[in-house]
Amino acid sequence: MMQGEVVSMRLATVFVILLIAPFASAQTRGDSKQDAARSFEEGQSAHQRGDLALAVKFYSSAIEADPTLFQAYYQRANALVQLSRDAEAEADFKKAIEINPTFARAHRGLGRSLLDRGMTEEARRALGRALEIDPKLKETRIYFASALLKLGDLERAAATLKEAIAGGEGDSLTVALLGVAMERLKKTDEAFSYYSRAIEMESTNATAREGRARLLEARGDTVGAIEDYVVAWRSQPSQEIALHLARLYARAGRLQAAIQIYRNLIRERPEDLNLRAEMIRLMAASDQAEEAMKEIERLVAAQPTNAKLLALAGDLCEGKPEKAAEFYSRALKADHSDNHSRVGWGAALLRLQQYETALPILAQAIEMEPKNHSAHANLATAFFKLKQYPQAAREFIWLIQSKPEVAASYYFLAISFDKIGDCAQAMRAYKEFARRADSNQHKSEVEEANTRLSALERLMKEGKCKSLAKEKAK
Repeated sequence: MMQGEVVSMRLATVFVILLIAPFASAQTRGDSKQDAARSFEEGQSAHQRGDLALAVKFYSSAIEADPTLFQAYYQRANALVQLSRDAEAEADFKKAIEINPTFARAHRGLGRSLLDRGMTEEARRALGRALEIDPKLKETRIYFASALLKLGDLERAAATLKEAIAGGEGDSLTVALLGVAMERLKKTDEAFSYYSRAIEMESTNATAREGRARLLEARGDTVGAIEDYVVAWRSQPSQEIALHLARLYARAGRLQAAIQIYRNLIRERPEDLNLRAEMIRLMAASDQAEEAMKEIERLVAAQPTNAKLLALAGDLCEGKPEKAAEFYSRALKADHSDNHSRVGWGAALLRLQQYETALPILAQAIEMEPKNHSAHANLATAFFKLKQYPQAAREFIWLIQSKPEVAASYYFLAISFDKIGDCAQAMRAYKEFARRADSNQHKSEVEEANTRLSALERLMKEGKCKSLAKEKAK
């Protein structure tokens, strides 16, 4: 073959290739679209069956075959949300929006994911955009209102929820959220009505049950509040609700029910000393005082320098002042700032009749916490027992100013003034005590006060009294 013919044939071949190439490229693109559609359908089927990992795999194949298929990004994002792969899901929602900015469902999905992650302001913007694009897109208003509630935009949240209900989305959760909005707006009667309506629609709605329980508790209906909290807790277990329910049981005197809740919580949080301490206090208040003491001693043995446990041990030693004093002193060594233990130690020493030893401890407690009523009461007792009546009188005056309704303070103040010889102030205190005292509960003290009043009147007539001011002047 001549060289010119070879060149001619090569040129002809190149021409044929160039002529065929556009058709081959179009065919390839068509095949990719078909592959993407098949993979997407397979992903949908797997998604519906609940095989999320396989669904993600097929959606990924669809995206690889056709990177412009925004529906595949959206559906893969939904599957990733269910797999708790939130960051990847948000990236896919954003990619779907990038490809198709008016795809409202992707904006809603992104908003919901951001809301779950606590990114509330970003969620509000995404959900607001979804509503702008498609005002009828279901669930969007509910998520949008939830974001508004978290942001404190209560009036707008309530209005949005009412719009959702008017638009046919009035399920129990929507109505319950409207109750939350009304409760936070201090419209408690309306809130109560919405909570009750949501409960009628779905008896186990935790949001409505917990909300109505709060309102019942505020109204003083402890029994009704407990009933609603129990349903809320069983429907949507929460340690916060469980703790509140336990405290409500304790307030209602149902100590065993409260103790059982604490036992359940401790199984979940075995290292939580606060839970154990609260349970032990309840046990001590019930008929399980001995068991409570054994429990706290086991904890103290395991953590001998834990000030909180030592203080609790001291609190439980009722009737055993020597043991209480030991625990409180150990607690103070572990934590010098623990004023509760300081006051407890002083009180235990008083019961042991170690008045001189108690004085500096109680004085320091008052220095650290000037308004500590218990510290002042114990210090007043210590001074009184030591017959340091001017100092005792000063403390009893403080106690009366702090809690004027306590009749006993007037009685001991009167005796203190009486011992000093200040007849006028003693008489005023005795009279005030007699006026405030329960004649049945303080019968002997009232009789003593009346006897001393007669004696003081006689002494005043005889000029044998002196005032506290004169005594100080000497």
